Amino acid sequence: MSSSDNALSVTNASLTYPSARSPSVRNATFTLASSKILSVVGRSGSGKSSLLRAICGLERPQEGSITLGKTLLSGPAHFVRPDRRPLGFVSQSGDLFPHLIVERNITYGLRRWSRSEKKARCRELLQAVGLDGMEKRYPHQLSGGEAQRIALVRALAPRPSLLLMDEPFSGLDTMLRETMRRVTSDLIRREKTTAIFVTHHPDDALAAGDNVAVMHGGRIVQFAPPREIWENPASTEVASLFSGINDLSLLKGKVAIPEWVRTDQLVLGPVSPDSLVNGVISAIEYLGPFQQIFVRPDDHSAEIKVRISPEQFVKIGTKVGLRRT
Repeated sequence: MSSSDNALSVTNASLTYPSARSPSVRNATFTLASSKILSVVGRSGSGKSSLLRAICGLERPQEGSITLGKTLLSGPAHFVRPDRRPLGFVSQSGDLFPHLIVERNITYGLRRWSRSEKKARCRELLQAVGLDGMEKRYPHQLSGGEAQRIALVRALAPRPSLLLMDEPFSGLDTMLRETMRRVTSDLIRREKTTAIFVTHHPDDALAAGDNVAVMHGGRIVQFAPPREIWENPASTEVASLFSGINDLSLLKGKVAIPEWVRTDQLVLGPVSPDSLVNGVISAIEYLGPFQQIFVRPDDHSAEIKVRISPEQFVKIGTKVGLRRT
């Protein structure tokens, strides 16, 4: 299957596990263009991993269809086994074969390739992820980041039509996760592979995906490019996933449109009748790049959070007014 045939189409797919009271995936519908990366993000239990399991064939949806290129993978009367789907898969743990050296891990799925072709492909991919010369190492001789790079390389080695990644960086520290995010995105784009990247880190979702699918309660509640997700979230659930928000509908006597604002969309000022709300600073959290200020409104409605510069001097107990940026 050529890269031009690698578009993925999911139509009204629903999945309910045998012992579950409600569907884990509800009427999922989207199209992922060839050679594009889709980030799937949501809180625990939102259905993102279940969606991935349905696409790779580990679970069979009770409704809907899944098509890759011109091949129907799953439908009401049709189901392709996972081992017959042209997919690559990277799990959270990487799942490298502990008894095989790196080279044999990478070339494990290249059974119809000649020895010279296997060696060339292995060398090409290792160079691409900065691990050239590690062919003879065993998995236990690798760091966590190196092991995840090898797992990625192994999944891409056979040139799959679709690459699926389930929380591949969740076990890594913040700096290493950012590095792996760049390495992964660059290699996938170089290989022109269609890919789905499941994560619970909103920053990873925005940085890595050409499009982002936000899941909540088993549904895809928004499917859009990263900038649109950030600037025009479709709901309170979407907005709160990517940033701290305040629900202005809880303010007594106030009518606010929209009913919520992000913590960085409010500024502190003097008490004024024209303020969105007046109150007193009740707590301050210093978080490095910013301070998070908690303001208790005069009418004793819900406490409001405001994100301000770390250089701005404030004190607990100070009376302030809040306005929109």
